[in-house]
Amino acid sequence: MTTRASILLVDDSPEKLMTLSAVLEGLAEDVVTARSGREALRLVLNREFAVILLDVRMPDMDGFETAGLIRQRPSSEHTPIIFLTALDDVEFSATGYALGAVDFITTPVRAEVLRSKVGVFLDLFKKARQISRQAEALRRRAEQLHQLSRASLAINGALTLTEMLDVATSFSRELVGADEAVTLAYLEPGTMRIMSAVSLADAGPHDRRRALEEAAAFTGSLPAEQKPARFSAEEPAGGTGPQRAARSRLAAPLTGRDGRNMGWLAVAGGSPRTFSAEDESLLTQLAQVTSIALENTLIGEAREANRLKDEFLTTLSHELRTPLTAILGWVRLLKGTKGPPSAGQLAHGLAVIERTVKVQARLIEDLLDVSRIIAGKLSLDPGEVVPASVARAVLDAMLPAAEAKGIALTLHIAPEVEEMAPMAGDADRLQQVVWNLVTNALKFTPKGGRVEVRLERPAERLRITVKDDGRGISPAFIKHVFDRFRQADSSTTRSQGGLGIGLALVRHIAELHGGGVSVESPGLDKGATFTVSLPVLPPGPRLSRPVLAEGPSARSFDAGQPTLEGISILVVDDEPDAREVLREILRGAGAHVETAGSTEEALQRVRDEPYDLLVSDIGMPVADGIALIRSVRSSNAAAVPALAVTAYAREEERNLALAAGFDAHLVKPLEPADLIRTAGELTRAARFRRRPPSSARIPAPVPAAPEPGASTAAAPPAAGGRRVLLIEDSADTREALKELLELDGHQVAVSGSGTEGVEIAVRERPDVALVDLGLPDVDGHEVARRLREALGPCITLVALTGHSGAEARARALEAGFDDHIAKPVDFDRLHALIRKPE
Repeated sequence: MTTRASILLVDDSPEKLMTLSAVLEGLAEDVVTARSGREALRLVLNREFAVILLDVRMPDMDGFETAGLIRQRPSSEHTPIIFLTALDDVEFSATGYALGAVDFITTPVRAEVLRSKVGVFLDLFKKARQISRQAEALRRRAEQLHQLSRASLAINGALTLTEMLDVATSFSRELVGADEAVTLAYLEPGTMRIMSAVSLADAGPHDRRRALEEAAAFTGSLPAEQKPARFSAEEPAGGTGPQRAARSRLAAPLTGRDGRNMGWLAVAGGSPRTFSAEDESLLTQLAQVTSIALENTLIGEAREANRLKDEFLTTLSHELRTPLTAILGWVRLLKGTKGPPSAGQLAHGLAVIERTVKVQARLIEDLLDVSRIIAGKLSLDPGEVVPASVARAVLDAMLPAAEAKGIALTLHIAPEVEEMAPMAGDADRLQQVVWNLVTNALKFTPKGGRVEVRLERPAERLRITVKDDGRGISPAFIKHVFDRFRQADSSTTRSQGGLGIGLALVRHIAELHGGGVSVESPGLDKGATFTVSLPVLPPGPRLSRPVLAEGPSARSFDAGQPTLEGISILVVDDEPDAREVLREILRGAGAHVETAGSTEEALQRVRDEPYDLLVSDIGMPVADGIALIRSVRSSNAAAVPALAVTAYAREEERNLALAAGFDAHLVKPLEPADLIRTAGELTRAARFRRRPPSSARIPAPVPAAPEPGASTAAAPPAAGGRRVLLIEDSADTREALKELLELDGHQVAVSGSGTEGVEIAVRERPDVALVDLGLPDVDGHEVARRLREALGPCITLVALTGHSGAEARARALEAGFDDHIAKPVDFDRLHALIRKPE
């Protein structure tokens, strides 16, 4: 669209045209003349005029006919037409106005009148043109903002960082009409690793490299401060060279929330393209959107990594502690604390220990391998590998496990693999690859299923295929199959163990051999096929791997076992070895023990028979221990005390178990003495709660537990007894502890709040104060400080808390406590602390 305001003069008289041109000279940027109507029509067809001055009387085609044809053309239907005529006739004028004339000027023309009238239409034309340009700019701006909105949605909808950068780069080129766009992202602070994306209108790989190199040079030359930069083709930046000098460039920074430079969006356009301030604003906004999306994705990945880490640590705790429970339990039983074991017990116990130790050794070795991978230190011991022998060794070892599960395990070795010479590789590591793949297949294949291992040699590759018809892999999880610590089911109800590292090791070992691994699965319950492809290379010189030092051995201990005579216990655990060892430990202490292998079986037993104690694992398939205790607490057996014995050892799992209804929580591998002692404490406390208030177990009558703030008026302490103040907000815990302490010969006062407890202590001056740390009004640490200020060193302060560990103990000692006992309370230790020294 032209920016000139032009006037068209139409007259068949050259003299008149010359006169009119002279009068209008300087008024418009361009004065165009035509000597006929046909010539005028050709001019109007090709260009736009601000106003047309048209003589009425002309040969061939008069002014009225010419005006009618001009009005029929869409581009000129609204162009102002002024008729020039020597006749001043009303009918003449009516005809002209009917054809769209804006004025009639009679000749001879007065110069000032003509200039004035034409000037009005020129001004109107210029204002209309300005409004049109503004409207076009607004339309373009609205379209760009719409594009920016679409870009924002597309960038935030991208599933990966690579896809996000590709989308941002493509939109940046389209948004400002550039020839090429490049994104450079520095997503790992302190490293030289960058991610990049290139978008070109039409180019090949060489052009992509050239665009990337030029963009890197351009952005690398910019000042350190994070500001957009714009250069025209006449102002080359980022170096010299004909290509740079011929391009206009614009760059906007990718900036993190903390102001860190995360990279650049850079665009370039060939001459005469020049980027405007609006282009700079749009690219800056797109860079801001991209920066936020990138940072959110990185934060999300970090959170996901932390979640996976926590999940892995929880699973690791379970996988390590559960077998250790069976090992330690059988060691205690075989030591013969209740007499020498029988020959059958000895053989069975040693078999369990051997089997469990092998599982642990494999697990620990896998963990060490993962650690080496993360540190970049997992290396091969290159030598000769006979693939057929490796596969046979693995399947011979795995066949008993397959037969035990009723799974058909078969091996097919192609003749070309049987006949091939030894290839280069690490035989132990390749055996580990086959072992992990077969183990994984057996784990997720049900009874009656099939697992097939095939070795083939297409071209110069060795292909190992492990195919099963088992559980399969969901489409959502298949892309994560080879990720470290990833598991499709990591809940406490999962039916299969493992740490989610076996397949990650397979991939890494295959890659170290110059190969790779892939997986295919039609979906859940449709099986899976894992394929390892390795290059067949001749063996090279053999190197030796360093031997790893052995880890520290398990600690030894020796503890006496209280009696559980007359106590009926139900043990629930889905692992037969763990269930058996728990049963033997509790039976060895005199308890009558029954077992259940599932939540459903346990619920049926609890509803049908009265038990003094329920001991349950947490991590069980179908329904876990949390579901079990919740069902028990809503049944006719709601009052039975319950102990969680689990390999889930984090504080969150402990709190979840206690909140669900368990009375105590022990972590595997557990000490038999701890199990027996806790079982005894829970059953004694339950009996005290059920006992009528008038039934005394010591000669002097024992009143019911007083209300918070009231002290007891019991008889003076027996020999060796002390005056004890118990500050605890839980009524059940207060009652149980008070009963047990009085049975031990102590005089006990109780309080349910910290403030009242301090008042009682100042008034009655007890020898010992047992203070719960989680009190509702003033916490136990503050109570200790106040008691220490009021009574000095003459009182022994003992903290009672649900938090164990060195940090909790250090805080308690810092507050003024003399000692720290974690709940559930070890009564032997508590009695030793309170009892008067001899």
